[in-house]
Amino acid sequence: MNGFRAVGLVALREIRERGRSRAYIFSTIFTLILLAGAIVVPRMIGGGPTTYTIGVVGEGGAEIVETADAMALQEAEDPDEADRYEVEVFDDVAAAEAALEDGEVEAVIVEGRELVGGPIWAFGGARVERALQQAASTRRVQELVASNEEAAEVVQLLSSEPLETRRLGGADEEEQAVRGLVAFIGLLLMYIAILTYGSWMLSGVTEEKTNRVVEVLLSTLRPWQILGGKLLGIGALGLMQMLLLIAVGGAGIVLSGAFEIPRPPIDSLVALAGWFVLGFLLYAIIYGAAGSLVSRMEDAQSAAGPLTLVALIGYFFSFAALNDPTGTVAIIGTYIPFSAPYVAPIRLAIGEISAWEMAIAVVITVVTIALLVRLAGRVYAGGLLRFGGRVKWSEAFRSAE
Repeated sequence: MNGFRAVGLVALREIRERGRSRAYIFSTIFTLILLAGAIVVPRMIGGGPTTYTIGVVGEGGAEIVETADAMALQEAEDPDEADRYEVEVFDDVAAAEAALEDGEVEAVIVEGRELVGGPIWAFGGARVERALQQAASTRRVQELVASNEEAAEVVQLLSSEPLETRRLGGADEEEQAVRGLVAFIGLLLMYIAILTYGSWMLSGVTEEKTNRVVEVLLSTLRPWQILGGKLLGIGALGLMQMLLLIAVGGAGIVLSGAFEIPRPPIDSLVALAGWFVLGFLLYAIIYGAAGSLVSRMEDAQSAAGPLTLVALIGYFFSFAALNDPTGTVAIIGTYIPFSAPYVAPIRLAIGEISAWEMAIAVVITVVTIALLVRLAGRVYAGGLLRFGGRVKWSEAFRSAE
């Protein structure tokens, strides 16, 4: 049988068998319920109505806030459950923005024309801004109707946002914050995925060895074909589950209206996706080899302990990169294969890594994966048919044909 065709068959078998298993289905459903609950439930049982304080500088802003408060009362089925909007007047813009930075107010309206907001992902920020924009539109429509101006202008106003929006820190700092946030969330997902799907790899290999299924597979397939097929199959299942969780989480955020999802930069998304693949392959290969060294499921987690520690250390490197992307720790972590999947995307998102540094990090990681394929494949081959106690890495490597 052609080698790559055999790998594909093993991958399809892995997807079919594990994808319809109760453990996979229940874990996916349970995680989706937890995720949806974490996003939607706080919004539904958030402790009743919320009072939002809006800073006002100059004329025109207080009237907009009063209109937003009146609209909230009208829209609520029970006035006692309506969100409320109150005014805090400031003498100048600097004082108002200082209060916004300190969280004393949720937004600032300047001279009835400009809306100054905090981070776009701040809880409740998007809802407050929408309410103020609607209130501003309502007041402007009332003024137009009172002055008998043309209906076309009224229609145009209803489909626009009359307040010019500005955020603290300016566009550059906002974009930088978005890039850092996207990178951090992506790295957190990557860390969880590596541990979760790496454990799938380890337990899958151990289970087949314990049930002697691997003996049947080895009668027609080579060890590297089994290992490669498992990598592809489990990787595909993990990717499908991760994409489903991201989709449900995004939908929950949008529907709850808790905060806006910032538009992620394309280069950061591409880098995260690429490093996700490299990171998964890097760790999953070793997890698969570790699974071949034990004969009981009870011993699988002890075999995974050192690998989990390595992944955790690599993840800690990313915090150093967040705090100081050009520091010594961040630079060293860029070139260590087991920390590069965490560090390199962070430095790219912040804009503190050159093209040649990224290229070298990718090359080092790819070369390491290629070497691990040979090393782990040999260990995998040597440990599959060794039963009884736990097999050492060196013993499995030497016993492989």
